[in-house]
Amino acid sequence: MSELESNKRRAIISFWLFGLCNNFGYVIMLSAAYDLISKDSTDGGYCGKISTGAILLADVLPALGIKLIAPTFIHKIHYNVKVSGAAFISFASFIMVASSTNFTLILFGVALAALSSGLGEVTFLALTSHFERAVITSWSSGTGFAGILGATIYLALNIILSPSQTIYLMVIVPGIQLITYWFILVRPATLNEPPGGFQPLLESEKDAVSVDQTADRTADSGKLSAIKNTVVKIKCGVMDLKYYMGSLFLVYASEYLINQGMFEIMWYKNISWSMKVQYRVYQVIYQCGVTISRSSASLIHFKRIHIFSILQFVNLIVFACEARYQFIPTIWITILLILYEGLLGGLCYVNAFYSIYNEVPAHRREYSLGLASVSDSFGIVVAGVLSTFIHNYICKFRVS
Repeated sequence: MSELESNKRRAIISFWLFGLCNNFGYVIMLSAAYDLISKDSTDGGYCGKISTGAILLADVLPALGIKLIAPTFIHKIHYNVKVSGAAFISFASFIMVASSTNFTLILFGVALAALSSGLGEVTFLALTSHFERAVITSWSSGTGFAGILGATIYLALNIILSPSQTIYLMVIVPGIQLITYWFILVRPATLNEPPGGFQPLLESEKDAVSVDQTADRTADSGKLSAIKNTVVKIKCGVMDLKYYMGSLFLVYASEYLINQGMFEIMWYKNISWSMKVQYRVYQVIYQCGVTISRSSASLIHFKRIHIFSILQFVNLIVFACEARYQFIPTIWITILLILYEGLLGGLCYVNAFYSIYNEVPAHRREYSLGLASVSDSFGIVVAGVLSTFIHNYICKFRVS
């Protein structure tokens, strides 16, 4: 095997591990969500004072924040610092959540996990622009496997360990991330070159940005003109990527409304599993679907990803009716629907980023991939807020 082929293989393996490690903490926190809030239950766990949507918000808001402000400064920080920082924040999040009994501190620990995941996603998606396109599929596959492995490991270890002990064990994950970056990945020399993060994204940007560039050349290049230019470029980028960003927003808002608004109150009494076990199983099945579909881009590619978003919204309506009226007779039908839900979400994600990678010119690709990642976080935040209201609405009927 030549050195070039060896480096390509190591890059593919590395990005798979990056995706795995980066999303692992996020998945663990959501899998543990019911355990973290169950102490506040008022009726044996059926409808608690706090919805798992609270954990979801803590698990995504910091990620959204870092994705929103990243375009203004993240390109000035070397990848060595960004990758190491994400790993150390992840380590701190596991320790805090596992050791805390105060719910506020638990939420803060979950927020640290989200901050690490958001920083990691922006960093690693931008890093893919320095390698061949195969690493996009590898990254997506890794993020998918993070779901199934994280949810399954949490379910399995809770048979013999407590939730806190299980989360303590997860500190090895950020260690794997650091080992992968420093010892497995062969980092190209281009990482040390000045980044092109603020180059115009697409051809349609040129006219919109040219006015500001001309003005900037005649005025002093102070902070105000720099911020104005950045805002214009972000706005143009969103407009040019609106199809992909809109599809990602809708599919993520729909599926996380299902996961954090419906799962915890979809309890089937005609099976021996407890409510906590049923919730954990739902998470595992959902992640199975995500894993399968996120690994599919190398086999089949879909351009019309809005179809997946629409189907996921229909899924949301079905699950909302089930949570309210309980018309599905058996948990096994629900499990199949959850698998289908995961497949739709994963297909939309991997095909969106695969299309962006192929369609955006190389010198604009790094910034474009990072910008598009904001849309799914927006969808999850909306789901986190709405899930609390949906949870309370349905629980009013359950309690009565």
